[in-house]
Order: sequence, then C-alpha cells, then structure tokens
Amino acid sequence: MAKIKSTHGLNKGDLVRYTAASMANGGDAVGRVEGVPVFVERAAPGDELEVRLYDVRKDFAHGAIETMIKPSPHRAKPPCFHYERCGGCQWQHIDYADQLVFKRNLVVESLQHIAGLDEPGSDRTKVQDLVATTIGCADPFHYRNKMQFPTSHKMGQVLAGYYERGSHDLVNIDSCPIQPELIDELLQAVRVLLKEYKVPIYSEERHNGLVRHINMRISHETKRVLVTFVVNHDPVKYKKFAQIPELYRISGLAAELMDNFGEVAGVVINFNPARGNRILGNDTLTVLGADHIIETLRTSREDMPAKLREGLAFRLSSNSFFQVNTPQAVRLLEEVARDAREALGEKQGQALIVDAYAGVGTIALWLSPFARHVIAIEEVQAAVQDGQMNVQLNEIENIEFVQGKVEDTLEKILEESGEMDLLVLDPPRKGAAPSVIECLRSSGPHHIIYVSCNPASLARDIKLLGHPIEGAKYGYKAIRIQPIDLFPQTYHVESVALLERYTIQQ
Repeated sequence: MAKIKSTHGLNKGDLVRYTAASMANGGDAVGRVEGVPVFVERAAPGDELEVRLYDVRKDFAHGAIETMIKPSPHRAKPPCFHYERCGGCQWQHIDYADQLVFKRNLVVESLQHIAGLDEPGSDRTKVQDLVATTIGCADPFHYRNKMQFPTSHKMGQVLAGYYERGSHDLVNIDSCPIQPELIDELLQAVRVLLKEYKVPIYSEERHNGLVRHINMRISHETKRVLVTFVVNHDPVKYKKFAQIPELYRISGLAAELMDNFGEVAGVVINFNPARGNRILGNDTLTVLGADHIIETLRTSREDMPAKLREGLAFRLSSNSFFQVNTPQAVRLLEEVARDAREALGEKQGQALIVDAYAGVGTIALWLSPFARHVIAIEEVQAAVQDGQMNVQLNEIENIEFVQGKVEDTLEKILEESGEMDLLVLDPPRKGAAPSVIECLRSSGPHHIIYVSCNPASLARDIKLLGHPIEGAKYGYKAIRIQPIDLFPQTYHVESVALLERYTIQQ
C-alpha cells in the first residue's frame, strides 16, 4: 500500500513558533503551523509560544509548550497546586468569564461544521443568533457533589487522588478547588484511617489488595456525606462480612470516621472484583449509618410551579446517577421548563410528555407539574428503581417508568399513546441511536427538547433530524440553543436545544 504523502514539512520533535487561535472540543487550544492544525494542552487563545511537536499526522499535530513568548490576556493563575500534573481539570489556566465564551464557541463551531446550519442557501437561523450566551456558575469552584478517588500504596503511605494527565500515574491530592473543603478534610482523614486500621490497598498491576476507590457524595442542601469504599472482593452479606478480618476492619474505620465527622451520614462498601476501568460493581453493603443521602433541587423563580419552589427530593445511593453540580442542575432544569412551556402553550397541565434516557427521573419529576402524564424511559434497572423511589418520595402520581432501550420502546409508546405533546431527549455522550432519529422523522411530536453533554453529537443529531431525507415525513428545526456550564474549569458544556417540527413536502 502506497504511503500517504504529507502536505506539510512538520516532523515529530520540531520546535515551532505557534499562536493559539481558539479552544477545541477535548480541552486543547488549536492554532495553525504551515496551515496544519496543531493542538496544545494548557494553552489559551492569544498565547504566543514555542511548541515542541510530539505527534505529527497528515492533517494535524499535537505539541507541548516549551517556551511562553507572550501570554494570552485570557490567562488566569490556576488556584490548584496540582494543576500542572492532574488530569481532572483542563481550563483552570483560563479566566472564568472567558471559559464561558469559549464554551459557547464550541457549540457554535460544532453546529457550523457538523450540522452545516450556516451553509450557503440554508434558510435556517444563523448559528450566532441561535446559540445564547452560556449560563455560568455563581461559584466556579467547590461545586462537585460526587468525587471518585482511585487509590494506591507507596512506601507505606496510602495515596488517593486523580490520575496525572496523559498517564495512569496517581496524583496524591491534599486538596482540590472544585470540590467542597469538607471533602478535602474527609479524604485526608480516610487515608490516615486506612493506614491505621491496616486495610490493604488495591494494586491494579497485581490485582490484589482490597480498597480500589474512595467515593464520596455530598448533599448541597444538607451537607451530609455518603462515603463508599470500592473493594476488590466478591459480594458478601453482613454476617459473612463480619467474619472476614480485612473487610471487617472497615467497620472500625467507619465508626471512627463518623465519630469525628458528624456530616458523614453513612459508610458503605461496594464490591467490584473485576479487572478493568469500571469503578462500581452491582452490589453494595451498608457498614454503618445510612446507605444514601437526600439531595433537593429547588428553584427560586417565582414564575415556576409551587412544587418546584418547594423543592424536589432525590434519594442518592452510591450507584445513583445525578448531575455533579447541584445549583447548575437547577439552572438547566429551569431552561428545560421554559422550553416546555413554550412548546406546550395551552396544553400545559394536559400534555403527554415523554422523557427518553430518563436516568433516575430528574427531568421527568421536574416537568410533572406541566403534564397530565409523563412517561420516563430508562434502560438501567437500578436507575428505574431509584426513579420510582424518587416519585414516591415526592408524592407525584403522574409519572410512569418504562424500563428498556429508547430505540426499542419509543415507537411502541407512540403507537399505543397516540401523538405525544413533547419529547425530551437526554442521550448519553454518543447521542441518540439512529433508529430513534428515524422514528422521530416518521411520527415524532411537534417539539423536542434535546439536552446534550456533547456539542458534536448534538450537532450531528440536529443535522440528521433537520436535513430532508427521502421517505421521511417530518424534519426538525432548532429554534433556540442554551449552553449551560455544569463543569467549570473543564471543557465540558451542557446544552438545552428546543427543536420544532415541520412537514417535509414530498
């Protein structure tokens, strides 16, 4: 096979002069050298740099900062001591106001380049008018309500933290500015107690030892914390647990931890004996205290229903899926509710709403005051069980959970219930399944609210839903897209898009 000839003269190891132009999806800055896009970690738009190329391809290259010639005005001093090594955050070196601008740009550029909304001849709204300003976080630090710390053991010390960027080496953190200070204190205490109680620490290389991860979940509302030890052990019931010394030592540790920290609601063990990167197993044992915490999502907006101003309670266990930024989750839900009101009009209170990829039912519960009936579709059984529990906890009577894949159940629900009034799509990062897109183009509702954590898959699905396809009855046009920053100091951005149906002329 003939070797593809490069269209440039760049080579691995070259030291090049470089100016960062923009931020790319993935967290790197991007600029051009000899017309080739070069991606550089920890750079900011406007930086003038000398960059050492370490990965050179036909159409792009990657480089590392060697010399800062002139720093960008968008730069900020990272508050984290571990920032240069830790891979948990990517954008602490960028001023927060600029982070919000760059996140909007990621959404805009995806819609332009992937969805083609600004293509010549397009009658769609220009993307710059379509995408609103990113909704920022009041406190862009201390926001995480769930932390997962891998562990290691070195020279008699227990290590716990996050992985170093670009490697699998552990950064042993003493504090992290994106998590509450209470979690910093708890992590320090847990490391000391693990050593004191001689609890074996897991070795990924040898697949032996016990504690693999230390997970913590904190309620923004109550400041109560659930501590989970993920262990390399087959699941056992409590009677057998008490007979296994290395496991039972965790009960003494738990008692001391709860004595010293009144905020700890409970300590549990999650069993995961499998090799690989999966963090949590399917089985959990309560060691001491509660096996969950309660989080409340509450709006302060006077135009929202009383139920949402009072607040919705969610029971969160170790395995529960929930947004990691509680205040911003409320902002996202407020945007979903605004779009739902606009879409439903006079049908508010009488509408059939379907929440696809529903998880534990966060959106379904939030939209229940606007509906006659809400159907929540979720594939994972544990999430369905959590969702049903949350429905009971909040004494809501108009939500029905359906367990199954969206691609297998959506069409059936449409056939059985007739035309739905509103569909909420909140798919995983890869976007909606192709069969879901096909189903919507033949019998979808008048409006779709698409909640996305990935601008690229959002743009792709908007393109698939909007471009005329032979045999399709309907298409969808985006009429508003609202970026929301749920993950400050990272490149991740959430978006809420309101899509309106139109009939395709055959």
